[in-house]
Parts: sequence; C-alpha cells; structure tokens
Amino acid sequence: MKKSNTYIIAEIGINHNGSMKIAKRLILDAKEAGASAAKFQVFETETLGRPKMKKNLDQIKNSKKNISLSKMWKRVYLDTNKLKILKNFCKKNKIDFICSVFDDKSLNKVLKIGVDYLKIASSDINDIVLLKKIKKTKKKVILSTGMATYKEIVTARKILGNKIVILHCVSLYPCSIDNANLKRIVSLKSKFNNKIGYSDHTIGNGACKIAITLGASVIEKHFTFNKKLIGADHNISANKEDLKEIVSFAKNYSKFLGSGKINPTKLEMKNKKFFRKGIYFSKDINKNTKINLDHISFLRPANKIKLNDYKKFIGKNLKRNVIKFQKVEMKLFSN
Repeated sequence: MKKSNTYIIAEIGINHNGSMKIAKRLILDAKEAGASAAKFQVFETETLGRPKMKKNLDQIKNSKKNISLSKMWKRVYLDTNKLKILKNFCKKNKIDFICSVFDDKSLNKVLKIGVDYLKIASSDINDIVLLKKIKKTKKKVILSTGMATYKEIVTARKILGNKIVILHCVSLYPCSIDNANLKRIVSLKSKFNNKIGYSDHTIGNGACKIAITLGASVIEKHFTFNKKLIGADHNISANKEDLKEIVSFAKNYSKFLGSGKINPTKLEMKNKKFFRKGIYFSKDINKNTKINLDHISFLRPANKIKLNDYKKFIGKNLKRNVIKFQKVEMKLFSN
C-alpha cells in the first residue's frame, strides 16, 4: 500500500457463486478496472451455517427461498485446490490476492497457499482466539469494524499490533446512506495511529468517493459482473465500470484540490487580459468635451488603464476627437 495511492480491494467474496469460471472472470475484471487486489472469503461451511440454522432478513431476501443457509455456504465453499488456482491466477495477472478467514482450518489453508493480506471480517473482531492465531502468523492484516464498539476495536488492535489496517464498516446489507456514518473514518483516524479505510455496503459509488476524500487509504467494495444475480452480495456490489470510476476518482481527486494557494496560477493569469474589462469611450466624442461617466464604458478586453483609475478622466477635456469603443488613454486629455 503506497502512501500516495488509495488501495482498492475488489471484494469478490462469495460472488463467484461456486464457479471457478466466474471467479477468474471477476479477477480479470477487477484487474482491468484498476483494482489493487481481489479478495475472497474462506471458511468452513459449519462455521457460518450449520444445518437448520435460520437465515437473517438480508439472506432471505437475497438468496433462493428453497436453499438452506448450510447449502448456500457449501455452494460457495473454496477448497484448497480452488484457492491455489485463484492465487496463481491473481499472481499471473499481477493483482494482489487477499482472503478473509473465519476459522482455524481456513486460516491454516490460506497460510499454506500464501496471501498478500489476511482480512478479519467484522463478525470476527471479538473472536479473540482467532485474532491471536492470526497475530502469530506475522502476516499483514486488514480489520473490519462493523458492529464493533470503540472498546472492541482497542482490544483487537492490542492483540493484532499497531501495524494493521482498520476499516470503517457498517454491517447492513445494503447499508442506507442514512446509516453509512462516514464521519466515523475521521473519528478512527483521530483515535488510532493506523491506516484507516472503508469497507462499503451501500448501493452505488458515492460513499466510496466520500470516504476517499475523508482520508480512507483503503477502499473495499463488493464486486460482481451482474448486480441482478441472486446471491447474498450482488445487489450491493460494484461492476467493472463502477470500480473503474472509483479507481479513477481515487487517482485524481487530489488534483482537484490543488495547492490551496489564493493567488491564481501563471496559466490562469494568461486569460486575465481577455476576461477582465478595460476602459473605452462609449460614443464618438469631439475634442474639448469635458468627460463624464456617460462618456466611458467598461468592456472586454482589459487594457493598460486599471478600472479603478476611471475617476482620473472624469472632468478632464479631450484634446482630440475620439470614436466609439476607442480605448481610453492618458495622452488623449489636456493636463
């Protein structure tokens, strides 16, 4: 993670729907969109969904009615062989490979394969035993903080060490803009001397863009190729075009901010003579006429006489005839 760039994670998660073909397509889409990393969720099915375990409201809404929670997790389960293939495919396409791990077996499996970062999901911030095992791996860690109190974040940070990346997150699927609470990023930055990022569950790209302007150094966004697919996370995901937009914004938003200097740039100053006004005669006027305000106009472009000096000509007599739109000059007046 370079200090000057926002690290963008395409959270493929379980949006591969159990298909290696889809998983590879999503890795390629993420790379083409400019993402820094592709991330997958690695778990043992019984960790997340035991037989007869009930779905929550979001899972009921976003999954097939006739599939149990246990079967849903089995369908998107990644075994060691599949993970090796995905890791190698990421390496081949020069995109970081990240895994969220939810239990001991998954952690051990991922460690054998190798990852660029280990991710701890919001659901596991209080799994002290898992956190301690992750700490012992000495791997780089990203920690999501959905549902977490300040005290829970402090506790997790003490276990994991000071070099972790902490992500603001709201564990709602989808998360409404009223609940996004992006100012929490600023609060986390003030409380912790860590890289602070944002894991987004809102619909659209707006929250990610705002998070970047608030100083999020990492953006994690769920990723799919079709938001209308049935599945837990497709409706809150970005597609390739969305991710391109987020990546482009992250690269360029600071350019819009500029230096903050009040004085204009040299490039802007070149337009000054064209866009500012000069002082011109408003009509044809005979010599010896005593000039008043009706005899002059303020028009583009600027000339050598400053607008604030117009009073110097009021009450003076012309020493020669002038025509309409002729620029006003000191040499035209009697002393």
